[in-house]
Amino acid sequence: MMKKFFRNILIGLLSLSAASAVAQVTDISFFTETGEILSNMPTSIDMSEREPVEYNNPRIDDVIWQKTVYRIIDLREKINFPLYFPEEASDNRQSLFTTIFRLYEQDKIKAYEYLDNKEIFTEDNLKPFDEFVKTYDILLTVHTDSITGDTLSVEIDESNIPNREILKYYVKEVWYFDKHNSVFTVRLISLCPIWYKQDYDMGLQKYPLFWVRYDELRPYLAKQEALLSDRNNGARESMDDLFIKRRFGSYIFKESSTMNRNLLQYNSTAAEMHKEQERIKTSIINFEQDLWEY
Repeated sequence: MMKKFFRNILIGLLSLSAASAVAQVTDISFFTETGEILSNMPTSIDMSEREPVEYNNPRIDDVIWQKTVYRIIDLREKINFPLYFPEEASDNRQSLFTTIFRLYEQDKIKAYEYLDNKEIFTEDNLKPFDEFVKTYDILLTVHTDSITGDTLSVEIDESNIPNREILKYYVKEVWYFDKHNSVFTVRLISLCPIWYKQDYDMGLQKYPLFWVRYDELRPYLAKQEALLSDRNNGARESMDDLFIKRRFGSYIFKESSTMNRNLLQYNSTAAEMHKEQERIKTSIINFEQDLWEY
């Protein structure tokens, strides 16, 4: 009897959920009149109209605990493929770096000089796009007037964006506890793409390029589609969703501390490094558990 009762409740809830979903679906056909699949698959909200979910911004007096953590996102890990692919923009999709690059090129976001062991987000530390292109020898396509020879426009072709060699990102984030709302959460602060570039004299070299503020990226990443699964191409979320929902793989390489050292500077072996990473993760988890226990 009880089993039948719970089954009826479950059926009722599923029916309500389905009815709600139907009410939100837009009246857009999956196939076009010529039998092709829409490149912009139908959703309740057009991707171009999406806005990032607003952060809760606590008062400074309400944040009674915080810790800054630096991570590395390795794009060669399968979980991070939605941030790396496609290698060249196609349909409505492009990689995270292509998105950053084009926004930087169009002066829609600011990039700041990468410095060892510190980030300075000031006007004095801005890195102009022209200077960046010149520093890293990124090829330009110059269009000239066939008669006068005057330069008409300068652009960077899709194939010349070094997306394939951007293999990692540094990520700066802050974990904090907001006593007013009783919330323990994390907020991304900034990203730094890392270019693994082949140098003719020195071989493969690692170049952290610049820092960008994540809050400046969010309005654009919210509109940028990410394909989450090869098994289900209908599984669509924005790149902002991937970061906010923590749907990326990463590992810690530094935490805020008095000596301001990264883990490599005081751990000589891979085993020691791993142990220290686990210690930092555990300290964050333990703090949250202790909050609710006491």
